[in-house]
Amino acid sequence: MFTALALLGLSSTVEAGTLRVDMLDVGQADSILITTPAGKRVLIDAGKGSDDASEQLRRMGVDKLNLVVATHPHQDHVGGMKSVLEDIEVGLYLDSGQTHTTATYEKLMATVEAREVPYQSALTGQVFNLDDGIVLQVLWPGERKLRGTRSDLNSNSVVVRVDHGENCFLFTGDAEEPTEREVLRGEVGECDVLKVAHHGSDHSTSDAWLRAVNPSIALISCGQDNRYGHPGQTTVDKLRQSGVAIYRTDETGHITVQSDGVNLAVTDGIPSNATGGKIATSLGVEAPIRSIQ
Repeated sequence: MFTALALLGLSSTVEAGTLRVDMLDVGQADSILITTPAGKRVLIDAGKGSDDASEQLRRMGVDKLNLVVATHPHQDHVGGMKSVLEDIEVGLYLDSGQTHTTATYEKLMATVEAREVPYQSALTGQVFNLDDGIVLQVLWPGERKLRGTRSDLNSNSVVVRVDHGENCFLFTGDAEEPTEREVLRGEVGECDVLKVAHHGSDHSTSDAWLRAVNPSIALISCGQDNRYGHPGQTTVDKLRQSGVAIYRTDETGHITVQSDGVNLAVTDGIPSNATGGKIATSLGVEAPIRSIQ
């Protein structure tokens, strides 16, 4: 596997506008919005309630999502996705390719079909061009899904890496330790910002994973006093011992991370409307990388 930068053959020094990552405050659930300098938007998961994500996206002025990624079909990741698809134009819907027996999942997929949203299953090695020099690469799932794990739905979560100049973001859904082992068989590379998998559960974030990714910032989405005890103390201790700055929605609410391609800035609390910028340098893109419109 190649990282997005290696695949593109890009220089490590890139002039760029501001890439913005908003971790929405959706309680014991996940929802993340990525806004590129040119104003393209990617939503990863949509919380567990019908209005968890859609209401917040409306307040932020989001009327189009170029790409939506559903990491896996558990309620706390796709419970609010149907409302998002009904309220906002979506360019492409990407999921793990796993089916589920819940009414939530069945109604969601019926909405994808009814609204004729372009659909694709995520697969290791897929690369999407967001803006020139900003790429999203799928690291998992592979062609052969993991089976017989503690939770196959979690273990086959969509894992994606977003590169912006010298900065990197890693989004992990509810991936667990078996997922990490499989992803580490490829070239994950170090990444500045890690969305900690499974709300900080101790079933994820292995020592080998932390050593390989070597993040400086960890983002954890979890609810206050949740019944699962997330984030796990073992995971929190590992992150602290590794010198990682930890940001948690149960402590600060909505979290925003901004990247200029070199530096990172973290803001806690409710953000102002997401605004686009302009890419200073045109880098060009080579096939077979897919452009997101």
